[in-house]
Amino acid sequence: MALTYRNTLRKGDLQELTTVMESTGLFYDFEIRVALEVLEASLELGEASGYCCLVAEQDNKCVGYAVFGPTPCTRSGWDIYWMAVSKGLQGKGLGSEMMTRVEKIIVLQGGTQIWIETSGRKDYVPTRGFYKKHGYVIMAELPDFYAPGDNKVIYSKKAYLCNKD
Repeated sequence: MALTYRNTLRKGDLQELTTVMESTGLFYDFEIRVALEVLEASLELGEASGYCCLVAEQDNKCVGYAVFGPTPCTRSGWDIYWMAVSKGLQGKGLGSEMMTRVEKIIVLQGGTQIWIETSGRKDYVPTRGFYKKHGYVIMAELPDFYAPGDNKVIYSKKAYLCNKD
């Protein structure tokens, strides 16, 4: 699987990244719209947006991405806001490679704590397993946050533990 990675977002990526998100079967339409707003802010404002992007490509086509950035009002916390891998490439190491690359960037930027929030829905069990596999620990669970029966699960990892596999 010949993949390339870049830390820049291009205008033409938005449609391909929409397809990536849709392929996962996890994101609601309104969530995809919010993700696209974040990507558009990153395109328009660059670093001033507070968002960093990592895009994975196969044959010059977007197949995965992550959006992350410094956590507002913290000295060295970082959030991984969005991460998605095309359904057909899930379970083949792409997500793990992206996570390693994102964590490395965060550490190089002086990040000391990484935060990830996700859904408590049953269809997110593999996602939560992925975070656990990468050393993230549940710090809190907020009942009925997204909707009745859909908890928010908050994970964290000390940045000094990153890339210590």
